[in-house]
Amino acid sequence: MEYYKKAGKKIPVLAIVDNGCGMTHSDIERMLSFGHKRPSKENKDLIGRFGVGFKTGSMRLGKDVVVFTQSSETRSIAFLSQSFNEDKDDVEIPIITYRKEGGYMDFDLTVHTEQEADAYLKAIKEYSPFNEYVIGNKFARFKEDGTGTHIYVYNLDIWGSDYSLQWDDQTGESKNSRKQRDIWIRSRRVRSRPGQMSQEVPLDYSLHAYLEVIFLDPRMKIYVQGSMVKIRPLAKSLNKTRVVKDVLLGKTVELTLGRSQEERERGNCGVFLYWHGRLIEAYKRVGGMIHSADMGRGVIGVIDVTEIMHTFFVYDADKWG
Repeated sequence: MEYYKKAGKKIPVLAIVDNGCGMTHSDIERMLSFGHKRPSKENKDLIGRFGVGFKTGSMRLGKDVVVFTQSSETRSIAFLSQSFNEDKDDVEIPIITYRKEGGYMDFDLTVHTEQEADAYLKAIKEYSPFNEYVIGNKFARFKEDGTGTHIYVYNLDIWGSDYSLQWDDQTGESKNSRKQRDIWIRSRRVRSRPGQMSQEVPLDYSLHAYLEVIFLDPRMKIYVQGSMVKIRPLAKSLNKTRVVKDVLLGKTVELTLGRSQEERERGNCGVFLYWHGRLIEAYKRVGGMIHSADMGRGVIGVIDVTEIMHTFFVYDADKWG
């Protein structure tokens, strides 16, 4: 979490910072526009599939989002804002892109005019906590040849008299502090699942806990509030594992079953489903687990349903024409 001032008020901003390859103008336009599905023939490892996740996810956290991104040849700043579009009949999403020309960056006049770019920048400075100095500072973080994407969500959702999110503040801590900091859903609400009696399910409300198991095969480092997340392949962290193979919808699938002492103590169990390497369902109770809270207590399953889901979607499309 970062803090900015606007009109004398201290504004908390949820910041997501990534040092990947960044996005071109067409990439960020597709990310922010509604219903732009990614063709299935593209790289399956890329995040983003149906063109709805970023919009629906960010808008549940806050009313407004500013995105800074820099690729090897361009840099862009984009603005997805409910505040900016509040009295408009059509949603307007300002995107300003600069292209590298020699040793400096200038407006990319192939995607917008200079007048349009100036108007978009004016809107961002008016409706966001980012003035011209802060915008320049954000781009400077990428350095000249760096790439990546920085996302800032603000006007955060309110729950009661406070924000829906709660977070550990780093103020007053030393840089070498090993405290595991986190961001939570303030209500600590646990999802309702058939047969589940446990109210201790951190994955439902803790960003740190969710990120620990978000990837089937982790290949990156993630930090929350400066605290490194111990990402782990869930299947390899289980004890007394057994792999069960079967054929579903004509596809061979593998289900890894194992025991977790931590989940046993919490009273949890169920199957974790992954699609394209990312978690889409956790603690899915099956069989006797649905009818008894103690059935299979501590038993966790892990399955990759990518091929099954693809076959199901193809079958469903053929069935309904």
